[in-house]
This record gives sequence, C-alpha cells and structure tokens, in this order.
Amino acid sequence: MDMNAALQRLQEELEPLERLVRLFSASLDQPKLVATGDGRSYRYEHPNIHHFCLLKAAVALTTLNAAIELARLGYIFQVNALIRVVVECNTHLEFVVDPSRDAEHVGRVERYIKAYFADYDRDPSAPFQKPPIKQGTVNATIGKTLDEIAAQFEELEGRKPAAEAYFSIYRAFSNFIHARYPESIDLYGNRPGYFHTHGMSGTRKDEEMIATLEPVIGTTSNVFGHMVSALKQHGLISSDPVVAAWHRDRVNF
Repeated sequence: MDMNAALQRLQEELEPLERLVRLFSASLDQPKLVATGDGRSYRYEHPNIHHFCLLKAAVALTTLNAAIELARLGYIFQVNALIRVVVECNTHLEFVVDPSRDAEHVGRVERYIKAYFADYDRDPSAPFQKPPIKQGTVNATIGKTLDEIAAQFEELEGRKPAAEAYFSIYRAFSNFIHARYPESIDLYGNRPGYFHTHGMSGTRKDEEMIATLEPVIGTTSNVFGHMVSALKQHGLISSDPVVAAWHRDRVNF
C-alpha cells in the first residue's frame, strides 16, 4: 500500500470540512480578547448552539489533521487516542442538533450548552467540575434517533441497538486514552522484539491506521452534514461550490 497516497486521499476528504468551518466561523460574531485568570484569552460574548457546534467541529477537524500527520510517522497508538477526541466531538454535536422535540431533551441541551460556556476560566485552585453531560446520555439519545430512522427502512429484530454500538466505539478508543494492557503491549513487536517508541511506520500497522481513519473521517463528514441541515445553514454553504457539492453528496448518501 502507498501510505502517502492513502493519507493524501484522506486529507482531500477533509478539504470541504475545512472550508465549511471557515464559512461557519465567518458567519458568527468573532471571539474577543478578554481578561481571564491567566491573562487574556479569546471568548465569545454571547455564545449559543451555533458557537458550540463550531467549536466541536473545529476541534474534531484539527484532531483529524493531527491524526493524519501522526499516521504518516506510524504512531498508531496516538492516532487511536486522538480518534477518541473526535468520537466525543461528533457524538456531542449529534446530541445538541438531535431532531427530538421531547421537552426533557430540549431542556437538557439548553442546560448543557449553558454549562459548557459557563466553564469560562481556568483557576488551578477551583474544585474539579464533572462534565456537564454524561456520555451514556449522549449515546442513548442519538442511538434512539438512529434506531427510529433505521426502523423505517429495515427490520430491527436481531439488530444491535445503536446506543450499544456508540458505547462500544467510545470504549474501544478510550482504552488508548487510559493505556490499557492489550493496547499498550501492541507497541511491542519485530524480531528481536522491542517497543516501537518512534512509531511503527512501514509495518502492517500502516494499513490498520488507514482502515481506522477512513470510517472516522466518513462519520465526521456525515455529522458535519447533519449539523448544516439542523442549523439551517444551506444559504451559507451555497456561497462555496465545493462545500455545496459536498453537502449534496452527504444528503444523498
């Protein structure tokens, strides 16, 4: 396999997403430099769901770019750890734009976004704050919606609930964050054996990295497409033919 060609193809798949983030950012009020505990930092003056989605999208995108660069050098463990960040960004994006009009869900989203932006400063002496939303709640909500959509097109008998699939994916990549035993020992190999502390480029792990990155980038593209539709940003993307064509492909996928 030509690793550079494969990574270049993945990088090209991110190009419409890069352009979308730039368009989305330019359409919103820009963050301003304000005084914070550690000096001056950028903050939004009146953030809302649009700013939340922009931030999650930007983090997912820059993390995928970083993962591609690490894959180029063969750092498969670190690629998988970064994908855990992408998975969380994607699922939380899906959660806040979920089409459910259930009053409990709508209220939960409002409280989540409010708590997210209330986390305004970094005071080392401040007590630890739990995340404003549990991942299990996120998985259950978006999983329920996916199951309802699937029920319109296929039989659900014997089908694994989507919430369980989301949990399995999240747990699999979390194992790298926590450096669990099977994931860590996988750095060992070759003859004579040694720990690959400078990447595993040129080994069978190259193909494994591409096989891991491909569906994650595809999912991210789908999530961004859903975000555009849910936030009714069709007019925004029409100004860029590359982004407009990408979104048409996502909608018709």
